[in-house]
Amino acid sequence: MEMVLHSEYQHIEEYPVNSITSPNWLPTAIEYDPGPPRNFAPKDAQTYAVVLGSGGVNATPHRNGPSGAVIVNESTYIIDAGEGIWRGIAWAAISHKGLLAEHFDPRRINRLFLTHLHSDHTIGLPAVWLKSWIFGRQEPFKVYGPIGTRKLTEHLIEAYHGDLNERKYGPEGNQEKLSGWQIEAHEIEKSGLIYEDRNVKIEAYHHLHGNFKQNFAYRFSTPDRVIAWAGDGRVEGELEEAAKDADILFSELSTEDNLINANWGGDTLREKQKTIWSYHITPKELAEFATRMNVKTLVTMHERNYSDPFMPDALMNEFKRDYEGVVYSSRDGDVF
Repeated sequence: MEMVLHSEYQHIEEYPVNSITSPNWLPTAIEYDPGPPRNFAPKDAQTYAVVLGSGGVNATPHRNGPSGAVIVNESTYIIDAGEGIWRGIAWAAISHKGLLAEHFDPRRINRLFLTHLHSDHTIGLPAVWLKSWIFGRQEPFKVYGPIGTRKLTEHLIEAYHGDLNERKYGPEGNQEKLSGWQIEAHEIEKSGLIYEDRNVKIEAYHHLHGNFKQNFAYRFSTPDRVIAWAGDGRVEGELEEAAKDADILFSELSTEDNLINANWGGDTLREKQKTIWSYHITPKELAEFATRMNVKTLVTMHERNYSDPFMPDALMNEFKRDYEGVVYSSRDGDVF
């Protein structure tokens, strides 16, 4: 697919750094549409993994913030709540001829698993919590995450006090929906099994991500597949416990070749290397890790492709220099 850039965007570097058009918040990929969602799931799949948001911090109309879902039988488990998650859920529901539409019924959106408490992974929490209640969920919304999750949810309830009161007791109030506004926060104190029902066993394993004391990767074990969701972070820690022999591993991916163009982390390449690689995994490290863990399929998301001028395939081509396994660069709505 050929990328088209408008002439004014090509000269964006001429504008003042602090202007409204600063490239610090407008990524070079902003006008690149990666294409429609794809279905890679086996025809007899009992478990589906869905990308609800493949993007990152920077604004782009074609990618929601990081979030996904694991679907097993009639149950749906949401992972992270990036910006635009509610629209990501709607997009996934209508994609693939409505293959998974019933699984994204708001009444089934009742469990969320947070990898860590960075805002780009949690800023969609109010949307997925409140919208699923407004559109039919009657039971409390359950949120699993690092220590601090309870404080986050309690303050959200306080912040939306006016909205909650109006919806509970105003003209549109519904007594049957009075418990759906509540949030049950489950803080994960240590790695290991954190959730289990008849469909799935979910384990959380800590690995390093900057100075976070808790940053979890999740391992979903279902009757037919093992799905690992690495979230953000380094290999150091217990990431291998989540990823080993997984059928699918979802992971972030950052460029090393074009790191000098990164819009954060410092002013020099050395500063950026020190900062960025304290939070994220290098392409070579991810390639070696996925190979060592015997991952069947690797799916990258939350990508940082800092090529300039922007080249859509630059990051994946860089990664494939060191990785010979099956890998897909994800799009919103992709199903695995």
